[in-house]
Parts: sequence; structure tokens; C-alpha cells
Amino acid sequence: MKFNNLTFKSVSIVLSISLFISWNRLYGADISLEAAAVPESATVGVPLAYTLNIAGINPGDLKIVLPDKKIVYPEKKKDEGAPKNSEESADEFVPLYIINNASKDNYEKKGISHIAVTISITYYRPGVYTLPEIKIIGSDGIAIGYKIPEITIEEVNKEGNFEEIEPPLSLSGSYKKIIWIAVILLLAAAAIIALYYYFEKRKKDAPVEVSKPKPIDIFMQEVESLKLKESIEKGDINKYVFDISIIFRRYLSKEFEFDAAEMTTDEIALKIKEYMPHSLYSFYGEEIIKNMRLWDFSKFAEFTPSIELLLQNLNDTINTAKKISDREW
Repeated sequence: MKFNNLTFKSVSIVLSISLFISWNRLYGADISLEAAAVPESATVGVPLAYTLNIAGINPGDLKIVLPDKKIVYPEKKKDEGAPKNSEESADEFVPLYIINNASKDNYEKKGISHIAVTISITYYRPGVYTLPEIKIIGSDGIAIGYKIPEITIEEVNKEGNFEEIEPPLSLSGSYKKIIWIAVILLLAAAAIIALYYYFEKRKKDAPVEVSKPKPIDIFMQEVESLKLKESIEKGDINKYVFDISIIFRRYLSKEFEFDAAEMTTDEIALKIKEYMPHSLYSFYGEEIIKNMRLWDFSKFAEFTPSIELLLQNLNDTINTAKKISDREW
């Protein structure tokens, strides 16, 4: 007895529904299998996302066979008497579809186990097609069916003949394109290299800007080079007083832009009050003059300060200079 295609499809659908109903009763009413294609219609060569979501069953109870990456050609027509020409032979190289990749992901949502299968597939021939079936086998070894989506593939060029598409992973017919791309890339690389050397030359020819050292940096370098702390510890009071007095006056001159080198302590007191903002002078003005008075007493009076006092004087002078340099005008 012969069945036509319609009868065969009807029987297949009935069997699939029966198997799904039996499986659904076996595992529970919350179980569902939903397959979809996004988009449902497309043109030749546009990748589709073929998804299958299985909900309500432990992933360990199912065996899902993911398809391998492969190229699938349509079945050849058994028409031996038909003459072969160049168009027909070229058409043989155009696949029906290509499976680009396939993946499976297990997750839980609201306490229900989900299995998400995603397949990227690209069709290269126009027509209406049923997507390839994803094999699902239950723990009892019985295959589980589901409603497989259909997709519609349209021609890219409806006005002309079948769109010619180069066979996958083949470079035949593309040598001119490759040569042009190679030429463009070589020209771009040459331009980039030329620009690189041009800017490098400009950098070398450009005058190097030397940053001017800050007054506080010069002062600290002189404190280190004159070894003021060592002078105090050795008891060389005159050397310490002479050196600190000179370099601190130079620091004030550069910091506040007035010449303090030949000024007395009283004259400097008037100048810094004039040049320093009131808020700054109220904090550091008296500290500066107090430190300088000690140097004056050590030089001109019958006064010999202790080593501890001079070390404290050195630390106070350095700290005051740093605080003034860190100010915000």
C-alpha cells in the first residue's frame, strides 16, 4: 500500500504528538518544548538563530545530540538523461544550508530547570524549509519529538537567476578581490610607516622643553648639598647659620619674587607681609621670622644654641618652606 507525502507527514505528526504526550505525562505537566527560528523568514545567506527551549526536566535525564558544524547539500535529482551545462554544474556547489555552530546551556528559572539549545544556521537556496531536527533521547532511550519550525528563504535578486554564491571555505573566483585587498593593505601600511617616521623626526627636531625647577626643589637640594644637619651635629654653628640664612633668603626671593638676599630680618618681615596673602601670613609669617631671629642671635650675640635647638630650627624651616610651596593662591 502506497502513502502519499501528505499522508506520511500526517502520520509523523500524530506519532510525534503521541510520543510528546506520553513523555509529558511521564515527567510532569510543567514540561514544555518550544522551538523557534529568528527571523522566521530571511533572504539567502542571512544567518538564522534556531532555538529549542526545554523546561521542567532535569538536564541529566535527557541526551541531546547537537549537530556538528557541517555543510548540507540538497539531494541530487535522479535525472540521468538531462544534459549538463555550466550553470547546472555551478549550481551543484551551492549548499542547501550550513550549520555554523551549536550550543547548549542549562539554567534554572523560578525553580524550574531549563535547557536552551541554540543553533546558528544559514540557508543558501530560496524556498520553504523545515529546520533540521535536534535529536532528544529520554532516560528510557526513547526519542522525544517536538514541533519543528518552518522558515521561508527568499532570493536576494528576484529579478535575475539564482544568486551565485561562492562555495564555503573556497577562494576560487576571488583572486582579484584578494589582490586588491592586499594592495590596499600594503598602501595603508606604507602610509602608517611614513607617518610614524615623520612624527618621530618632528619629535627629534622639536626643542626639548626643560621644566623650570620649583623654588622648594632648589632649596631642598641646597639643604642636602650643604649638609646642614651634619654641620649642626659636628658643632659647626657658624657654618650652619651662615648657609641656612643664605639659601632660605634665596628661597624667599624666588618664591615671592622680591630680592631678600641683602635684607635684614626686619626688612624681610615687612616684605613678606606685603607679598604674602593675609591668610598665608597669619599662619607662617611669625614662624619665618622666629627661625631667622635665631640665626641672627647666633651670629651677633653672645648666644650659643644647643644642638637640639638647631636641629629643631632646621626641621621647622624646611617644614615651613614646604607648607608655603603647597599653598593655593
